[in-house]
Amino acid sequence: MAFRARHSPCPVACTLDVLGDRWSLLIVRELAIRPSRYSDLREGLPNIATNLLADRLRELTAAGIVQRTEAPPPIATTIYEL
Repeated sequence: MAFRARHSPCPVACTLDVLGDRWSLLIVRELAIRPSRYSDLREGLPNIATNLLADRLRELTAAGIVQRTEAPPPIATTIYEL
């Protein structure tokens, strides 16, 4: 999903360009509950394809909605949070 150009001065229209996708909204819902690992998101969204989850996380991160942080050892995993 490529984000459309944001030509509208309406903030609601611009937000829907980013969050209007079903899976994007569900990912945000999961992250609103708690920061999560990729595997936690897969458990919370059992019907999403792995490539679709990765794409949506990448797009939400690029839009500044989701933050990706690396947890220090011994955990050494990526954590996603709003």
